[in-house]
Amino acid sequence: MSKTRPHVPRRTSHREHVLHQITNRIRQSLELPEILSTAAREIRRFLGVDRVKIYRFAPDGSGEVIAEAIHNNQLPSLLHLHFPASDIPQSSRDLFVRARQRVITDVSAQHQMAHRLDHPDTGESLINHDIRHTPADPCHVQYLNTMGVQASLVVPVLHQRQLWGLLVAHHSKPRHFSERELQVVQLSVDQLSIAIAQANLLAQTRAQVLYEATLNQVSQLLHSPLSQPEIRQQVLEAMVAALKAVGGRLYIAAEPSGEVAQLYVTGEQPNSPNLEQDPVWQELLGRRTDGLSALTSTHTPSPEAIAQFASSLDTSLESEKSETLRFHTFDSLQADPRWQPIVALLEPTSIRAIALIPLQFQHQFVGYLGIFRSGYDQEILWAGQHQEDARNIMPRASFAAWREIKLNQAPEWTPQDIRLANSVAIHLYLAVTQRRVEAMMRYQASHDALTSLPNRLLFNDQLSLALASAQQDDEMLGVAFLDLDRFKLINDSLGHAVGDELLQEVARRLRACLRPCDAIARWGGDEFTLVLPHLHSAEDISHIAQRILDRLTSSFYLGEQEIYITASLGIALFPYDGADVETLLKNADLAMYQAKQQGKNNYQIYHEGMAVQTLNHLALESDLRKALSRKELLVHYQPQIDLMTGAIVGVEALLRWQHPLLGFVSPAQFIPLAEESGIICTIGEWVLRTACQQQRDWQAAGLPPMRMAVNLSAQQFQQSSLATSILQTLEETGIEPQYLELEITESAAMRDVQFTTSTLSRLVDLGVQIAMDDFGTGYSSLSVIKHFPLHTLKIDQSFVRDAPHNSSDVAIANTVVALGRGLGLKVLAEGVETAEQVEFLRSIQCDFAQGYYFSRPLPPEAIAPLLISKQVTG
Repeated sequence: MSKTRPHVPRRTSHREHVLHQITNRIRQSLELPEILSTAAREIRRFLGVDRVKIYRFAPDGSGEVIAEAIHNNQLPSLLHLHFPASDIPQSSRDLFVRARQRVITDVSAQHQMAHRLDHPDTGESLINHDIRHTPADPCHVQYLNTMGVQASLVVPVLHQRQLWGLLVAHHSKPRHFSERELQVVQLSVDQLSIAIAQANLLAQTRAQVLYEATLNQVSQLLHSPLSQPEIRQQVLEAMVAALKAVGGRLYIAAEPSGEVAQLYVTGEQPNSPNLEQDPVWQELLGRRTDGLSALTSTHTPSPEAIAQFASSLDTSLESEKSETLRFHTFDSLQADPRWQPIVALLEPTSIRAIALIPLQFQHQFVGYLGIFRSGYDQEILWAGQHQEDARNIMPRASFAAWREIKLNQAPEWTPQDIRLANSVAIHLYLAVTQRRVEAMMRYQASHDALTSLPNRLLFNDQLSLALASAQQDDEMLGVAFLDLDRFKLINDSLGHAVGDELLQEVARRLRACLRPCDAIARWGGDEFTLVLPHLHSAEDISHIAQRILDRLTSSFYLGEQEIYITASLGIALFPYDGADVETLLKNADLAMYQAKQQGKNNYQIYHEGMAVQTLNHLALESDLRKALSRKELLVHYQPQIDLMTGAIVGVEALLRWQHPLLGFVSPAQFIPLAEESGIICTIGEWVLRTACQQQRDWQAAGLPPMRMAVNLSAQQFQQSSLATSILQTLEETGIEPQYLELEITESAAMRDVQFTTSTLSRLVDLGVQIAMDDFGTGYSSLSVIKHFPLHTLKIDQSFVRDAPHNSSDVAIANTVVALGRGLGLKVLAEGVETAEQVEFLRSIQCDFAQGYYFSRPLPPEAIAPLLISKQVTG
């Protein structure tokens, strides 16, 4: 007997029609509300019930009917009604998720059936599983009765394994739901889950499109040829529009180079004219310091750091959310007592949400972006009278809509809002910082790092412009070279840190005493150049020059140290002394050297004779370089006398230059020249070797050995090979170390105390004597001097010359002798020229002396008779 195919009921075509309509709607439309409305309508028509509604849960557990289909007004509409979270307990929601539970309720029989179907994705057919019949909850039955419902079907709608909402079918009469109907409804709900996923994906895509479009717009603006104010204003307006805000604020902090802070605003603002200066606003922003200085930048990252940050930009945007972002609502601010001043600023405005995004990377703050959103009014239709009844114990008496109106609600900041704001802030930070780095590089290329004055490159440009203006207006213009006197002594004795501080203070004083039209630059070292335009006569330049010199002669207080300096100033005038930059600078430099030669602390205006003097100076330097090989350098010796006995106790070796044309050249003229030209070390080594050989020759001639004092220049003393060189000289000449006394100046000793102590200790270990020359003219600390391994202190002749008539010199000489005695050192006075000075030195118990009173420096053959007698007549 053959089997016959069973008759396919009409309901099957209805099922196919329902699924076809829902699937087509999903394909034809990407809008979820339209798909849900179609699904509710088709399922109601398929089931033939009075009402089908789709109910969506909110994050707080409440829900809203968002789609509905009703047949002939058999039941009242519930569309857009909200139901409190207590209407569907959490336990019921969990049950829907775990078991994909459907609940069918027969109100008239007060009977409830829980029914589960497996999902077709599992590969199993749709067959009945876990069907449980239980009495319906009386509260729920009464709940449905109040709604006019006699039969209901509840099907959970899931999205990503979470309960998204419910599809509910209501009928005003008792009704049975067949197996086939349940299958069609479940398949339809599964299609809705697909539509929900599709809608979420669409929302994400739209958000991404907005995100990328806004970033592209910002990037194009930041790289546009518009001015910086125009760019920043338009970027701010674009952000306000993208985030649907009512106002915005972009603050760019002051730059280290001196550019002032800048503020850009659009739309509605907090009610404060000086918001950035408000300490509470700064704290809200995360800048926990006082005053506008809190919102300034003191350091700019290196170009390498910015490039590294920019290269990781994509990764940082996707994976990192800056902890510095500040997103607030009016309610959250109002709940914190700290922010009440900010609440007071917002209350008169419509602003009810603010975003504060610092433009910051690695604690480098360059400003912030502020976005302000207005509040909105919200109307919620609640199902039934709004009251706190014990839900699921006492049902609602009525489902008439109760209207709740919430005014001026604060909009929340979504993750998409935060991502967009953070990304734009990073682009702004990069743009601002890149511009600052470029500006700083330009600034550093044209300015001196120590004094912040223009350097020679910028000065040349400034001078060129000033010259062009002077030529056009037929005016006189001055160019000046200024050099500090004795600056090397200060640098050597007090250290480079003090020297740098002094240069900074000199730069400040020079700025203060110049006219607004004048320009100043640091040329290098302790040299400064000036442009002095709009001069009417030579008297104008004289007044300016004298004002500069007077201003610099006032004492400088660097820490606890009081320092006095002077300066030498050389001036060249346009159009008399040159018509171009190079000539004017050269002639001003010549005039400055002339001021040095005239005794320093004065100014000289260039004249043609200075060029001749400079040529002579260069020729003298050239001759000095050849003097050693031509045997023009000589060593003379001046005896050192014991003041108590009058006996010669030693001699000092002193360098002399016998020039073939000029005769004897003064040491005061050629020693500084040797130091400037760098040949002083070579000459110093020759003097040391010559003096030791002379000591050996005198001993060979039968003279008794005596102390030979030899000066070490500052450059010679700084040589690391000094001790080795001296030991080699002693060994070659056969002189015993105790008869060699090395003299170093106080300023050379104080250049590097640690190095000096170490070097002197090595020399003392060799057995030589150490004397500190020119004592009292430097800036040494007594706490340092006591640690130097010395044998003799030499009082500088400047303190001997006016003694005993000058009370200050008397006091200094007394102090040095007392200090030497206290430290166990011998004291020798230099430059003794009168019997009165000798008596004074004896009265204060000075040990030794030397000077013209006893003998001028003599060549070896002339001093030999004195050494034989070991006595001089004074």
